[in-house]
Amino acid sequence: MILVSVGTAEYSFDRLFRMIDEVCDMGIIDGNDIIAQKGSTKYNPRNFKCFNLIGRDEFQKYINSADLIICHAGTGSVIPPLKLGKKIIVVPRRAKYGEHVDDHQLELRDAFTRAGYTLSAENKDELVKAIKDSHSFVPNKFKSNNARMNNLIIDFITKL
Repeated sequence: MILVSVGTAEYSFDRLFRMIDEVCDMGIIDGNDIIAQKGSTKYNPRNFKCFNLIGRDEFQKYINSADLIICHAGTGSVIPPLKLGKKIIVVPRRAKYGEHVDDHQLELRDAFTRAGYTLSAENKDELVKAIKDSHSFVPNKFKSNNARMNNLIIDFITKL
């Protein structure tokens, strides 16, 4: 099963849903194998089922069952499945398409991909390649930087 997740932001991510529909039309993936969390996205897919938002426990069941996750480059969508060792393709939201206020998701995408945690795509051709590459992709084991960040904050506070 492929899970598509775009988070809970108030911005639509029509571009991603259109790309997935096109990839289904090409026969690269079967829409019957896809379930998508649509959030605020306005586009209604032709080839796969979706829901707007559901509870955390139910969503976690979808993450657990997924063989592949395609999502925006938001930490809340990427890190939980990373902790489970899931294969993830991140597609960053872009400001120029009105998908977010800035392009911070490019930086997040780059960090996740450079670390070997995810594959990434920004257009249909890159998505097709990432889907094909996902069959042999083994993500690196996720390592959190929480301890380092906590120490930086503690050091900063104690120096005040």
